[in-house]
Amino acid sequence: MTDNQFIQLFLPIIQAGLIADGFPNVLVKQANQPTQQGVPSIPTVFFFKVSNKRYGFLQRQDVWNSGLSKMVHTESQYYETTFQVSALVRQFPITPNQYTASDLVNEVACIMQADTTLSKLNAQGIGILRVMNITNPYFTDDRDQFEASPSFDFTLTSQSTRISNTPTVQLPITLNIQGV
Repeated sequence: MTDNQFIQLFLPIIQAGLIADGFPNVLVKQANQPTQQGVPSIPTVFFFKVSNKRYGFLQRQDVWNSGLSKMVHTESQYYETTFQVSALVRQFPITPNQYTASDLVNEVACIMQADTTLSKLNAQGIGILRVMNITNPYFTDDRDQFEASPSFDFTLTSQSTRISNTPTVQLPITLNIQGV
């Protein structure tokens, strides 16, 4: 499965989950875009791919297809694909009841672990292996104020399959034994 196919599966789930859980005006977008984006003016959840890990060994299988008169060769590999989710919510002392970036990240973690998410992804042959702990480090932002940068990783499991046909030897075959 390609990166964009993964994103097309989980992005609508996150967006719909945030709206359903009372966060209607949150932008969800891929981080580290190839263009200058600037700091978002509304609360934003970011995600990006961290890694692909091949799990186990490559499975190889050959099955004769008599209808095609060909050997069908199948190679299957399980993958663990990890994405990281973070959020940015500008905090102001005059709005102490506003939700924080950590609140958004916790909400997305709950969405990714929900039974409805699991069933939607499982129907597409994707599983969620785990949702990692949420970290919440602080940094100094462009206004010289401390700001939280919470994040967590989640790992999806999938199987990649390649199928090829091996043509048969065409008859007649001429055998020629040569002396050495």
